[in-house]
Amino acid sequence: MDFKRIEWIFFLAFLGLNLFLFGIYQEGVKEESNVSFSEQTDSIEKRLGKDGISYKGVLSGGKKEGYYLSGEQTNFYDAIQNERETRDRNFFKNGIELIDNSLTAYPQMNYTQTSYFIDEKNVKKSLEAFLNDKDSVLFGNQYLYLPEFSTLDGEFPEVIVSQSYKNIPFKDDTAQISLKLEKSDESDGLHKIYKYTQTHIQGIEELRDKMDLSSERDAIETLYINNKIPSNAKITFRELAYTRIYKIREKNVYVPVWFVGIKSSGSNLQIEQVNAMSNTIITNNTVPKVENQ
Repeated sequence: MDFKRIEWIFFLAFLGLNLFLFGIYQEGVKEESNVSFSEQTDSIEKRLGKDGISYKGVLSGGKKEGYYLSGEQTNFYDAIQNERETRDRNFFKNGIELIDNSLTAYPQMNYTQTSYFIDEKNVKKSLEAFLNDKDSVLFGNQYLYLPEFSTLDGEFPEVIVSQSYKNIPFKDDTAQISLKLEKSDESDGLHKIYKYTQTHIQGIEELRDKMDLSSERDAIETLYINNKIPSNAKITFRELAYTRIYKIREKNVYVPVWFVGIKSSGSNLQIEQVNAMSNTIITNNTVPKVENQ
C-alpha cells in the first residue's frame, strides 16, 4: 500500500474542505458587514420610509437646552384669599371647587356673569381673551395653548393650556388648565367654556446647569429601534415639554421629555415619552415620592 500517496490524498481533501469552509466564512462575513453597514448608514428617515411610517415636516436634529426643575404646588385657597384682600372681596365667591391643589371653576356662575367662547378657527386668540381676564382665571397670563393635546372634535371638546419655562411648556397635570367646552347648536365653530380645572406651580428653580437635550430626530430613532413605532403607523406629533418625574416632600421635580403621538391603523392614539436628558424611553408613569431628604 502506497502510504505516501494516501497521505497526499487526505492532505488535498482536507485542504479543499478548508478552502471551501473558508470561502463560506468569508462570504458570511461579507454579508454581515454589508447588513451592518447598511443599518448604520441608512438614515432614520429612510428606515421609517421602508416600514411605511409617515410623519409631517422634517425630523429636526437641532438640540435645545433644558434643565432639571423644581416647583411647588400653588395653594389656591391662599391665592384666592389674597385676591380678595388686595383687589376684590367678591373674587371667586361663586362657582368654584377646591380639591387638594386644584381649582375647578364654572365661569358662567362667576358674579361677573362673563361667558367666553373658543373659536375653532382661531383658538389661540380666543384663549388670550379668557386667560387675560383676571376676574375669570388666576395666573392666566402664565399659560400657553397646547394644540397637540387639545381636541375640538367629538362629543366632549377640550382645550389644554400649560405653564412654561424658557420657551418649553409643561405637559403635566400639576401645571395646566383643562378647559371643558360646550358645543354650540349652530355651525359657527364656537364652543362655550363651561368648566375648567386648573393646577399651578410656583417658585420654579433650576436644580442643575442647563444641558443639551436630545433632538426630535434622536427621540424618534430611539422609539424606532426599540420597536415602539409599528410598521405603517403615522407619527402625528412631536412635542418637547417638562413633566414631573418625582416628588420630594412638597416639591415636584421636572425633566424635559419628548412626547410623540403614534397612530396605527384601526387603533387609538398612543403617546410615547422619551427622556430628553438621557434619550431613554419612559415606561412608568408613576411618580415616586421621597419623604425624607
